[in-house]
Amino acid sequence: MKYLTYFGNHLINAELPDNSQIYYAKPPIAGIKRADIPAQVKKAFENPLGMPPLRELVDGNTKILIAFDNNCQPFPMTKKPDLRQVMIEPLLSMLYSYGAEKVNIQLVCAGGLHRKMKTPELAYMLGKNIMNEFFPHQLRNYDAEDPDNIVSLGKTEHDEIVETDRAVVESDLVIYVDTIQIPLNGGHKSVAVGMGTYNSIAPHHSPHMTAENPHVMQPEHSNMHDSIERMSRVIEGNSKIMVLEAAMNDAIYPLHLRYLGKPNERCNLFERVIKTCTPGTMSMLPEGLRSKIFKSIRTDYDPVEINVGSIDGVHPKTLQVMKDQLMIDVPRQYSTLVFGLPDLTPYAIGARINPILVVSDILGYIFNWFYNKPLIKEGGVVIIMNPTFEIFHDEYHVPYRQFYEEVLSETTDPFEMRNNFQEKYARDPFLIDCYRNKFAYHGFHPFTVWYWATYALKYLSKIVLVGPKDDRVAKRLGVDWARNLKDALGMAREISGEDDVVALTMPPFIYVNVQ
Repeated sequence: MKYLTYFGNHLINAELPDNSQIYYAKPPIAGIKRADIPAQVKKAFENPLGMPPLRELVDGNTKILIAFDNNCQPFPMTKKPDLRQVMIEPLLSMLYSYGAEKVNIQLVCAGGLHRKMKTPELAYMLGKNIMNEFFPHQLRNYDAEDPDNIVSLGKTEHDEIVETDRAVVESDLVIYVDTIQIPLNGGHKSVAVGMGTYNSIAPHHSPHMTAENPHVMQPEHSNMHDSIERMSRVIEGNSKIMVLEAAMNDAIYPLHLRYLGKPNERCNLFERVIKTCTPGTMSMLPEGLRSKIFKSIRTDYDPVEINVGSIDGVHPKTLQVMKDQLMIDVPRQYSTLVFGLPDLTPYAIGARINPILVVSDILGYIFNWFYNKPLIKEGGVVIIMNPTFEIFHDEYHVPYRQFYEEVLSETTDPFEMRNNFQEKYARDPFLIDCYRNKFAYHGFHPFTVWYWATYALKYLSKIVLVGPKDDRVAKRLGVDWARNLKDALGMAREISGEDDVVALTMPPFIYVNVQ
């Protein structure tokens, strides 16, 4: 059986056992077109859920903070104009019409411990009008290590430290503009994590949160999300927070590439022909050109719904849209998962995927994209297909390179690295300077993505990496290596005693609901 899938910056036809099952995402739900979004935004602010209308919350003296996501979502990047621009521009017009003064408005890119956005990236997200009006004095990146702008709000009932940006508590109204495409994001996570610090993020981004409970990618039954909500409640006790949540559809591919995410039975004749020819055509192109082609793709995402109001009023509606769009029913669990991973991750925008993110994307994201129980049986095998180059972006992934060379050379156990290395990396002056001034991820960030794999690392009997020319990278990552997919499937067969293989075609994104 042929399985058209990614292999880094390549598309290949992988050979699976004939009885294998391949699952695809649902077709994207029809969304709100760009031209109609401003009117929908206005309507949502005039009719918020669980809060008074915006006009009743602002006047000429109101201090307003508008926070928005960095370019990790929507992911991959959308075509221009970006949704942040399309939603924030009418919001600003409404605020001015209600008497709000420009001098009292701040805009903050709420990136948490992610790297800061460069000026061209902010301009892509917000457009030239907002940039000209607010940048740089009233538009900035959030800085989780700025001692002058971080305030402590005490602790939760579970003794978790709650820290956030001073503007969150000194503003009369915080408006968080959120584009959400998976249940992980939005809700209480927005302000509490997007404008949290190491001290307040470390308690819930911890291996203890997922050691016995696999739920990390959705808020239901999740230790991590429960902790985040406790912190968010403390922040809500000190701030008036209004959220705009745009629940996105799954239209990742522009029209001419939609065949990549569809089974043959949903493809027309032309798409089937192109689908057959694509791997051979791609193999004739040099790696650099393939990379440029994939990086140039801009998505066709549209919001299915735009809701405004309190977190508790809005987020349940977002989660329902996510379920309607992402959930596919699967009749049972399988022994082996095969997944071809593209050179595509929200933590490497403008960069190549690195080996740590290869593990995180599969064991932290793909493995955890389920509603009730994992797609793979306990003791099963995951086969990752990706070339997995030892490449780390010189600006963005400084702590990742150090983590790969120092931490993973000593241990791959999440609890050991937490006990022996986490504080050193989080407090390191050099890494803090790289985060604050040189567009690097925070020193704690590579730990967080590894911790999300905690449950999978314990649950699975084997993880097999197919792609590198030798076993060097696999050994450093603490996984097995096979020369090719055939050998990897043979290793899985030795464990399960049968060919019981499932594969996923992503993107577009999927959450499984295992019967």
